[in-house]
Amino acid sequence: MTARLPSLIGVLADTHNNADNTRAALDIFRARQVDRLIHCGDVTGAHLLELFAGFHVWLVRGNNDFDGLGLRAQARRLGAVSYMGTDAHLEFDGHAVAVAHGDDAGLVDALVYCRAYEWVFCGHSHSRALETHGATRLLNPGALGGRRTESRSVAIVDLAGGDAEFVCL
Repeated sequence: MTARLPSLIGVLADTHNNADNTRAALDIFRARQVDRLIHCGDVTGAHLLELFAGFHVWLVRGNNDFDGLGLRAQARRLGAVSYMGTDAHLEFDGHAVAVAHGDDAGLVDALVYCRAYEWVFCGHSHSRALETHGATRLLNPGALGGRRTESRSVAIVDLAGGDAEFVCL
């Protein structure tokens, strides 16, 4: 049996009900032994959360997640999915992480510039990005669904090493 690499976190966003791309991303995470995932919102349909079986998932609400109650209920039913609302303040292996969808630029800026987090994860723009602001890294993993058809991607973040890798589907 292979041990989980404890400092790795998978980050994804903007799945927009695209089950095929979501399955492909989850296969990447499984192959890389990443079982903790952060979803930066816009799952869109609560039924898509069933694909995340076998993972521990923290999920924030996106601007297209109109059924917040349905997402919360499905997350509770599945057990290993935590629906966090509009933003999340988490700690993994001693590393402070904040998550927001990204449609509220003021919230993202506040999380980045408050100096309380090593990492801030967000989505919304459908464009992958990694920026450094002082001691805080801001990461957008890209998108798995939506209208834009350019490359689809997720990110794998090594919290201990301070590195992030984008993986294209």
